Amino acid sequence: MADWSIWKTLEDWRSKRHELDPIFARAGVAPELESLANRIATDLRRVPPTKPLLSGDTDRDDKEMAAYFEAYFIHFDEALYKAENLVRMPWVPEAAPTGRAVLAEIERLRKEMRTHPGTHPPFEPLDQLIQQYIRLDDPDLNIPAELMNARRQMLVDVAGYPLNVQHSIKDPYDNSIPPLASDEFRVQLHEKMQQYLEQDWLHCRLITQWYISLALDAALARKKRDAADDERIRAMLSRRWPTLSVLMPTVEHIDQVWYLLLAMGAIASLLLEIWWLAVPLILWLNLSVGGHRRERKELEARRAQLASRAQSLKTVRDRFAHNQLTLERIAPLLRQLDEKGEYFDEHVFALLGLHQFSS
Repeated sequence: MADWSIWKTLEDWRSKRHELDPIFARAGVAPELESLANRIATDLRRVPPTKPLLSGDTDRDDKEMAAYFEAYFIHFDEALYKAENLVRMPWVPEAAPTGRAVLAEIERLRKEMRTHPGTHPPFEPLDQLIQQYIRLDDPDLNIPAELMNARRQMLVDVAGYPLNVQHSIKDPYDNSIPPLASDEFRVQLHEKMQQYLEQDWLHCRLITQWYISLALDAALARKKRDAADDERIRAMLSRRWPTLSVLMPTVEHIDQVWYLLLAMGAIASLLLEIWWLAVPLILWLNLSVGGHRRERKELEARRAQLASRAQSLKTVRDRFAHNQLTLERIAPLLRQLDEKGEYFDEHVFALLGLHQFSS
């Protein structure tokens, strides 16, 4: 999935889920701030209220002038209030000094308008500061463009990684992502999770949910693989009958060859009437067959257990995907389903802990 495609998908999600707005803003992408800045500039250029005509009645004229001064102040104060809100909205942290300069200029303008009511103070310095704040071109800060480019690339590489994996799974001809059940994917997922944990500005419940869903999908794929892999299940058994497959697990069909040799040795010993050798061979062969059958029963029992846990994990995954389980509630369930930590490691639980105290 190309970078531009991931970026477009992220923007589509942003249009639906505005909790992504602060993340885009910290990467210097916030069209709503530019629109607000243009509206503020327009409001500051609006024609002020018309000064009332004096009637000669002192009391009446004083009241009308006082109302005029208050209306004059409110007329421009609405734009100043919008400018304050603009600075308080999420934006590039490095632009904070310019934001403080905007607030200081707003305070100066208000004081001047109160001190000299009815006068039109120059708003050009405020407009210039707001434009520098939005365009990140304050000469006193010198914010490098490479910083914003790096954050936008981080958005694609880290925040967009779960979306990239989802696209790869749906496309049968896309092999850019390793299979979910593979060790290569597990290493790659852990690397992306670690990068996400290290970037505080990227932390968002929605992105965390994407990563947890991906971890659930990978764990479910590994559980299904383990339930169908006899060698993996045998490795989980605590006691096994001593056979050559225990000593040489990589040699295929080694047990069958061993049992065939035992049977041939027993038959030869019987034909040659070597009873002292035939009896132990027959006894060992019978014990081996019994041990093999017992091991097979244990293997099937363990397979059924893995299949049952896989089904339980799928149920948890489906409930989480349908927002029936929150990030806070799913953590204890994952610990119960993975007591030995085979499928969920510290990266997953670290992500679940990111929003533990958030509202």
